[in-house]
Amino acid sequence: MSTDTPNQRIERSARVFNARERERSSGRSCLQSTYLYVPFMYTVREKRKREPRQTLLAQHFFLLDCMHRTRIIFFIMGRKRNQGKARKAARAKAKEAEELAKLQRSGLSHAKMLQDGTVQICTHGSGPFCYEGICHEFVTAFREEFYDAADQDDDADLSSCLIAAEDATKDEFSEVWNDSDKVEIAITFFLGEGAQHILEGEYDGAREKAVFARYLEQHVAFELKQTQATMNWVKIDEQWPMWDTMRGDVHTLVKFFRKRVPCKCLDEKYEQVKSITKMGRCCNAECPIPCGFVERSKTMYCSRCRNITYCSRECQKADWSDHKETCNECFARIADFEAEQQHDAVQQS
Repeated sequence: MSTDTPNQRIERSARVFNARERERSSGRSCLQSTYLYVPFMYTVREKRKREPRQTLLAQHFFLLDCMHRTRIIFFIMGRKRNQGKARKAARAKAKEAEELAKLQRSGLSHAKMLQDGTVQICTHGSGPFCYEGICHEFVTAFREEFYDAADQDDDADLSSCLIAAEDATKDEFSEVWNDSDKVEIAITFFLGEGAQHILEGEYDGAREKAVFARYLEQHVAFELKQTQATMNWVKIDEQWPMWDTMRGDVHTLVKFFRKRVPCKCLDEKYEQVKSITKMGRCCNAECPIPCGFVERSKTMYCSRCRNITYCSRECQKADWSDHKETCNECFARIADFEAEQQHDAVQQS
């Protein structure tokens, strides 16, 4: 081990540096830069003993580049300084977590704390345009008309209430019903509200918003863009509690909103509920299964209209007398729709 003092090591390094400089200037310089690392010590006085001693406060490394005559100094911070910074960062993180927990306890479970300390509240894709203007007036009126129709007839089913709400708002809000962009804004509003209901554990409110959003989606596809032959009522019904003993499964509900909102607020919730079995409904009124509530994987569509489901072949046969008229109408519409699509394809080719 060398016993040279720091000053002696620096002088020796300087001599090597000067020798290489002379070699470079004489044309015999090496092709690559040569780097010399010179450790350096501070000398301080200890206050209590009042005796000089050498203590390593910080170690500097002088990086000598013999080709370019440059020096770079690297500082290694002391341990106490590092520990102080770590404690400060831990306190800031704990304070941020506490403030975020307060917001979540107050109901803002979708609130996020940004790095600058401000709070960002996610609207799940529904911007300010959803809460003002004719589109907001439309969603308010549509919801009120839906529940008015349900209150007037206790035996009314979901489809009749939705159709009644559309008929009641068709004239006043024709500008919305006939414009797919405005209907999409209304859908965005329902999706944002429903996603927030899920985060707050209000699943009935989320089901209501899911039914409204799904119905408007079907309206756009069937009436405005004409990409399908009929309204798919099975997709609408699967989100709605048809009877007190039947509740749409949470798996289907969360997945519906998670696929449609642009944020990731529902990712954690979906991981919690994705193991729940998806449920469907047998449309035979005389189905032996209570309320016809069965696993969706066991349900079968009507092969002609594909607009109604059964749990078995026996239930389909038993319900044929009631379903026959509607099935024939849907089948005729599907045939006309497919024929028109084929005709358009031939003309385009």
